[in-house]
Amino acid sequence: MRDENIHNMNFLDEKDHRFGVFQRVLDARMKELLSKGLGAKVRQADPILPEDEEKIWNQKVFGMQSSLALQYTVFFYNCKLFGLRGYDEHKSLECDQFEVGCDERGKYIHFHGRLSKTYKGGLKHIQLQNKDIKHYCLNAERCLADFYMVYLDALGHRGAFYRRPLAVGIRYGEQVLGINKIKGLMKEITGKAGIVGNFTNHSGKRTCATQLYQAGVDEQEIMSKTGHRSETAVRKYKRSNSVLMENVSKVLDPPKMMKFEG
Repeated sequence: MRDENIHNMNFLDEKDHRFGVFQRVLDARMKELLSKGLGAKVRQADPILPEDEEKIWNQKVFGMQSSLALQYTVFFYNCKLFGLRGYDEHKSLECDQFEVGCDERGKYIHFHGRLSKTYKGGLKHIQLQNKDIKHYCLNAERCLADFYMVYLDALGHRGAFYRRPLAVGIRYGEQVLGINKIKGLMKEITGKAGIVGNFTNHSGKRTCATQLYQAGVDEQEIMSKTGHRSETAVRKYKRSNSVLMENVSKVLDPPKMMKFEG
């Protein structure tokens, strides 16, 4: 319907009685399939856990030892720090959307967002704002502001943000990375580090939301990072990971056997 430019109909809208029969048939079929086990397990992109992130650094997949490693680094942290999703928010990035600076709080990376899935601009979004995120770099040993500055210097602070890395030194060509290449970057990163899981570019955004959620950050602040416009949408990222499940299991597991003297 979108392809045919039809926007006044939504066959999943329960209030639209024109699709009542269709909805009842679809509802019955979904329940039937679920009873057979189809759709019971939802396959989602896994977040990158802190221990996995550390492993990527230790395996030297991240770093400034090559132009490719540096590109992996800024790509991942564009996802984690600024909540960029999939490839659609990466492919149109420009160098001038990033500013590296320093103030009384320390070094920072300032990201200026443009169009995204949830922000299209124009009259409909006149009351909304695009992403405007300043990340302060508190880890002196891995100061991301330094990594971004080296990367931007290599690109000449102009043009497309993702360009083909060259083999010698920290240098990049004029050729812009293709869509398929950008789509596969997260799998390349985790694969080279030997991390097993269902990792896609969406894993970066899940990493952002998951780590903020686990740290007890307010939902509104999480939304400002991820770009979600509703709390319902951002709550979809509040899913238990293996660490949380292990902690819950410890609480609910049978008590340990008591040893009595005598």
